[in-house]
Order: sequence, then structure tokens, then C-alpha cells
Amino acid sequence: MSVLLEGRSYRPFKSSEEYLIAMKEDLAEWLNALYPELRINLDNFMDRLDTGVALCKVSVSQ
Repeated sequence: MSVLLEGRSYRPFKSSEEYLIAMKEDLAEWLNALYPELRINLDNFMDRLDTGVALCKVSVSQ
């Protein structure tokens, strides 16, 4: 028995920039659920995670 699957793009975004923004939003939401003290959002996403210091502080305090 063989099954044919329709070829579809899993990236419904018009550009890689749109995809990156969506990924940052999702990751910020997930990180805030795990570590609310990070107070991370789309605007400060890269600044908060740039050096890894914020995540290290959270990991040590838990």
C-alpha cells in the first residue's frame, strides 16, 4: 500500500523576515512561560538572549 502526500510548504510566510518574527514571538512566549522573570518579548528578544547571562542567572536561581 502506498500513500501519496500532497506537497505543501510548511512555511506559510511570504519572507524569511516574517518567519523570523513569528519564531521570535513563539520563543519569547515559551521562555516567558518557563522563566517569567526574563520579561522577554519580540522587541528585546535578541538583547535579552545575546550573551546568555539572563538564562544562566535563571538556571542558577532555580
